[in-house]
Amino acid sequence: MIKVQELDLEIAFPEAKAVIHFDDSDYHVNSTIQRVDFIAEYDDRHVFIEIKDPDNPVAQNVPAFEGKLNSGKLVQSLSGKFRDTLFFRSIQGKHDLSVVYVVLLSMQKLDAALLLTKQDELKRSIPVRHTDWARDCAASCIILNVEQWKKRFGDQSIRRISEGAAA
Repeated sequence: MIKVQELDLEIAFPEAKAVIHFDDSDYHVNSTIQRVDFIAEYDDRHVFIEIKDPDNPVAQNVPAFEGKLNSGKLVQSLSGKFRDTLFFRSIQGKHDLSVVYVVLLSMQKLDAALLLTKQDELKRSIPVRHTDWARDCAASCIILNVEQWKKRFGDQSIRRISEGAAA
């Protein structure tokens, strides 16, 4: 099982062949490419993962994050990260499998209705499909909070490190 850490969150990918820390400045050196945090590689798909964690106990300037979320700037940033990562991977020749884009938004006070609204905005902003494309650029695009992540990927798939061992 592959586990990765992003700040105060540990995420497990039990069936992934590999998980690449794509948002690695050493790898991208002086590039201005926007990039997702991780790419999980499976036999039948690639999963792009972006993590936003304003619930992190040491998170700074949470009101500014909320402002980005409410103004639409966060969605623009998320769509740019997806597009640049997809472009990079296609130039690498790694665009033969479908792509799933998962944004983990760890923010307990965010209600499910707003998450769905932001998810719809993200799909339009990317955009996921176009009439001139042979296929959609993403098989799916979802924004999940921690509880939704656990429901989709299992209770043991994520834990907050500062809270100790997973239950």
